[in-house]
Amino acid sequence: MDGILFYWMSWIVWVIVMFFIPKTVPFRFDFLFHLLAVMVLAGYKLEVSLLSVQLSGLYLLLILCVYIRKLSIIKLMELFCGSLIITLAYASFQLFSLLDPIWLIMKPSYLMCIFLNYLILLLFKNWKHRLFVLLIGLIMGDIIYSGLLVYHSLPYAALTYAWHDDAVLILGSNILWRILELVGQYIYLSSQSRVISKQRKENFNQ
Repeated sequence: MDGILFYWMSWIVWVIVMFFIPKTVPFRFDFLFHLLAVMVLAGYKLEVSLLSVQLSGLYLLLILCVYIRKLSIIKLMELFCGSLIITLAYASFQLFSLLDPIWLIMKPSYLMCIFLNYLILLLFKNWKHRLFVLLIGLIMGDIIYSGLLVYHSLPYAALTYAWHDDAVLILGSNILWRILELVGQYIYLSSQSRVISKQRKENFNQ
């Protein structure tokens, strides 16, 4: 059933942030409010002519634009270009999977997760920028894909529960990669400190 993964992961994250993250952490309340708003708005949609869009995606896009408005022009241009690349990559992937599905060797959601995360790792080093660009690109990409289908008289609702599941899968995989990066850095620094301490002991004994 579409939307199960989205609601399960959203509630798990909401409970963890609510009860296990200290209240002194900045943006804690904002994150809880926005996550709850997205879960509520996911059940409502906006219909403009033949185009149908879930309100949760539009709300997310608005909030992301508000939070990045204070960045410098150069950084905004960098994020904009990255979002455009992810948008085109998402829409292209969806079109290829629709027109030529024979090349899909596994579930499209898994392939898209691998493809987009690999692409975003090539574009950005900052993990926060990765999440921002991924989310904006996913939203705009699905809206563009929906517009293309509607233009050709093919009904398709943008940002549905299935899209929410894919977005959670892609963002969760990116966060998991970030955790692996931190673990790798910790192992490297601890090994380096052991080597340095060992060298100091050897030099002292000499």
